[in-house]
Amino acid sequence: MRVAMIGSRGVPAAAGGVEHVVAELARALAGRGHEVLVYARPWYLRGGTGTAAAADMTGVRVITTPGLPGKHTDTITHTATALWDVLRRDVDVVHVHSPGPALLSFVPALAGRRVVLTVHAPDWQRARWSFPARAALRAGLAVGMHAASAVTAVAPHLADYLRRTFGRDVSYIPNGVGERPRRARGGFALAEVGLTEGQYVLCVGRIVPEKRLDLLIDAWGTGRIPLPLAVVGEATGEAGYAAACRKQAPEQVRFLGPQFGEALEVLYDGAAVVAQPSELEGMSLVLLEAATHGCCIVARDIPANREVLGEAMATFADDSPETLANTIIKCVRDVEWRSDLGRRARDRVRGRFCWPKIAAEYERVYCCPRHRRQPTGSPLRS
Repeated sequence: MRVAMIGSRGVPAAAGGVEHVVAELARALAGRGHEVLVYARPWYLRGGTGTAAAADMTGVRVITTPGLPGKHTDTITHTATALWDVLRRDVDVVHVHSPGPALLSFVPALAGRRVVLTVHAPDWQRARWSFPARAALRAGLAVGMHAASAVTAVAPHLADYLRRTFGRDVSYIPNGVGERPRRARGGFALAEVGLTEGQYVLCVGRIVPEKRLDLLIDAWGTGRIPLPLAVVGEATGEAGYAAACRKQAPEQVRFLGPQFGEALEVLYDGAAVVAQPSELEGMSLVLLEAATHGCCIVARDIPANREVLGEAMATFADDSPETLANTIIKCVRDVEWRSDLGRRARDRVRGRFCWPKIAAEYERVYCCPRHRRQPTGSPLRS
């Protein structure tokens, strides 16, 4: 089977949850004998520091097509040129990732190609988008939900929402996490960034408003958390928000920029606690990665996080810096509880979110008849 992946910025993955999912899924499908085409944006391949070696992408063909640069033009114009290329190829399945690119999913559908849409997160609710952009994302979701032969969502709560809203079948297929690589000797060391093993809290993710780094920094502003905070991530189109976070950050907060591969593995291994204050998630890859490392995780109590870790994490439920600080302090001081949470998190994700199993699920979706439409539906609600 030949599968075309559209909607990511490219592979190997340098940053971004969708990019990591597409890279891992493409590799797993190629390993099962399928031919996978991944459409990429030239600027991403030029500027990225991929986490997967080129050899790891054996069987995956990366095709670059142009697009117009800009926060609101890049995705849709690249999708248009990618689909133009797809229509000239013998492709069995066009797998569209996320609501934005789905705005043009009717094109391959009208051309008789099988279209599969995967919804990774409620992008139409993200605070960083303007009202017109959120409206466009809602429109893209509506088009994709009607044009696709099959729809999948990475989280149960997201799949339920889509079923209720559009009155059609939606398959829940989670994200996965790879096996922990063996750490290379003589590579990245915590001392290089001024950290000591077991003596820091780690936050990993894009520096954008919905990730709520500002709340985490305010928790450090209480002056009560005894360990430094290491922030790993980059500001993707949110320079103003990132600058504000840096300005309000006390001395204990250290911005390490984007980290990949071995460096990120070492940072997870050495963290006393991994903090995830995000208020909007589909299925967090950071939670999966941290759990694989047996980290004690502090995360917001939202359905997306509960579906991944259940009770195997410490949670907070409001926007109070004091509440968040108290939760982190409890984990830092209670070593036995901290270790127990880490073990439970690792046991929960082990074998449950593995890419070979996930690739087999997608195979079934690619091959099954068009999902039936249920008799009731309603317009998309924000």
